Amino acid sequence: MTEVAALFQVSSSTIHNWIKEGLLALDGERHVTAESLLEFQSQHAGKHKLHARANKLQKDKHDAIEVGRAIQAELLSDVFDDTIGMRYQSMLSESYRNKEGITYTPKAIIDDMTSGLEVDEATLFLDPCCGSGNFLVRAIEMGVAPDHIYGFDTDPNAVAIARRRIKEMTGYDTKQVVCGDFLKEGCRLKQRFDLVFTNPPWGKKLPKKERAAYAKRYQAGSSADTSSLFLFSILSVLKPEGIMGLLMPESFFKIAVYEDARKAVLQKTILQIKDYGKVFLNMYSAVSILVRNSVADDQHQVVCNCNGNDHDRFQRSFMAMPRYNLNYWTKSNEVAWLEQLMQQPHLTLKGHASWGMGIVTGNNAEICKRYRHVGFKPVYRGQDILPGRLKAASLYIDPNDFPHCHQLPPQWMFQAPEKLVYRFISSELVFYCDTHRRYILNSANMLVLNEDFPLTSRQLARIMNSPLTNWLFKQLFNTHKVLKSDLELLPIFTDLSLHRRFNLLDLDR
Repeated sequence: MTEVAALFQVSSSTIHNWIKEGLLALDGERHVTAESLLEFQSQHAGKHKLHARANKLQKDKHDAIEVGRAIQAELLSDVFDDTIGMRYQSMLSESYRNKEGITYTPKAIIDDMTSGLEVDEATLFLDPCCGSGNFLVRAIEMGVAPDHIYGFDTDPNAVAIARRRIKEMTGYDTKQVVCGDFLKEGCRLKQRFDLVFTNPPWGKKLPKKERAAYAKRYQAGSSADTSSLFLFSILSVLKPEGIMGLLMPESFFKIAVYEDARKAVLQKTILQIKDYGKVFLNMYSAVSILVRNSVADDQHQVVCNCNGNDHDRFQRSFMAMPRYNLNYWTKSNEVAWLEQLMQQPHLTLKGHASWGMGIVTGNNAEICKRYRHVGFKPVYRGQDILPGRLKAASLYIDPNDFPHCHQLPPQWMFQAPEKLVYRFISSELVFYCDTHRRYILNSANMLVLNEDFPLTSRQLARIMNSPLTNWLFKQLFNTHKVLKSDLELLPIFTDLSLHRRFNLLDLDR
């Protein structure tokens, strides 16, 4: 199944679902039969919403080749237009850019990230994911010598654009901006750099074995997303006291998979964290982090910027956050209250509950009905859950269809006498205690408390919906999804006096 997933550039779980639907067949040894594969390619691929991506990726690859030919022809002409880089990106399809992690950084952000940096004739500058050269051009504008500029990128068209831009600016025909994968080349570099600034590819699709090999090579631990791998590879070529500046997805600062990367950054001196908002279409906020390759002293403060406002945070305060979360959005007065709270007796859910996600039907329009038929049961979405209550059901599902659904929680969880259901896609905690064995879709999740937990489900629901717990959740995690990994670490305060004190607290003073 792994080979078939690679062929269509989808996950193994998608292949499993196609097999479950009868679109592919196995030979009894977990191998897809050649006959079913040929039939799938000719009869199904691209003709169903779950399969369109397989054909689209092939089309995108062909389109990218055509775009490359047009760009190369333009670069061979005597007339040069410096907007070629942005035009090249805009000519590539959105899915191709997402697959390759291509997001060129706006000049305004590059100028802001590099403002105040000091350079001289000896400064060595590197962009390991240089694209069409925006950071490289900025380095030259700052005064870095053209022969001290280094760049890598896996896209030959982007590299050709970057080299032409440098030559047009300076007359220097650089050989130090090259087409290559820095994750492969970085460990072989003998050069060390004063400044390394880049926008690394976010979530670029790499084979699992390849990511694991890079993580081992650069000692990245469990932080094996491509943006993390580039962070660790950059640290390996940064001079002592050198500065790196990265434009990262906001998830880097708070999601579990990046914990080892955040811990590594906190061993250095964080100069600034700045949230630029949603500068890229269909993506979460882009956040820059500037780090000096030195050990921070105990009194060092990080300049944080969120929603256009600056505030300072002692770097040591991040060390006390769950999973070393870099919660730059939390101000100093809020941090003081946070630190006080974390010292108070509290419970956590880790190891004290069973967790389940809602039903993944694979096709809600086909399986869920708006009118109740014989044998159908109400099924609730995340938006149907309100603090302490449910909206009236607007969808119904036939339990006989469960074998056709893509994913189901254990049936015992639905049948539990008490369970907590909560919104999954949400920036707030919204919980309801269900005692009627209701079904939920995957925009909601659920948990069943272990018998040893000292609170009832109803009591826990009230605490989770409280202003104090919601404030705490936002300050620690500030996510758009309510994740099990976050809920397991969230402090649960049973002391009602703490909740009363919080309700009287004015944190805006």
